[in-house]
Amino acid sequence: MNLKLFLIIASILTAITLPIAIRLSWAGNIIQSLNIKPLEKLKNAVQPLGAKQANVEQILKTKKCGGCNLTGINLSGADLSGADFRNTNLSRANLTNTKLKDAKMSGARLNDAKLINADLDGADFKGSEFKGADLSDAQLLNADLTKANLSTATLKRTEFRDSNLTGVNLSNANMSHASLVGAHLTEANLTGTNLSNALMRYADLSKATLSKTNLSGADLSLAIMPNGVSPYGTTQY
Repeated sequence: MNLKLFLIIASILTAITLPIAIRLSWAGNIIQSLNIKPLEKLKNAVQPLGAKQANVEQILKTKKCGGCNLTGINLSGADLSGADFRNTNLSRANLTNTKLKDAKMSGARLNDAKLINADLDGADFKGSEFKGADLSDAQLLNADLTKANLSTATLKRTEFRDSNLTGVNLSNANMSHASLVGAHLTEANLTGTNLSNALMRYADLSKATLSKTNLSGADLSLAIMPNGVSPYGTTQY
């Protein structure tokens, strides 16, 4: 009698727990397919800023690589006029003799890059970084460098004629013999900047910071100084 009762109870428990176990296993598979796989895909899809890569051939063909990581790339001598490199990391890149006329470069990072003798006329560099970069003999006619950071950059003999340098950071930059004729330097930071023998005729330096700035031999004819008047007859900086 006791054996029969035991078998009956065992059969009932098996009938109850087996469907539950099957359902739990099925639910686990559903969770895996609907939750874990998407998470893995999301992990692969989400990349840090500037993680996109591109090879030189692709860049020369498309002239476009916004938000890419091009650190240390060699594009010297290339014609990239009108290219789109917005928010791209070009730190330590070699852009010597490169043409970037009218290029879209806002938010780009060009720290320690070589842009010697580069043609950057009309390019948009708003908010870009050039810390420690070498732009000696580069052409930036009518370029827009609003609020760009060129601190400690080498800008010897660089052409900035009629460029927009409003709010730019040029602290401790070497701009000897640079041309800034008609350039807009309103609220620019020129602390410790070497502007010796620079051409600054008609330049607008309204509200610019001139502290320990080297202006020896600079041509400031008809320029507007931080106090809003011509430098002649006023305190020499």
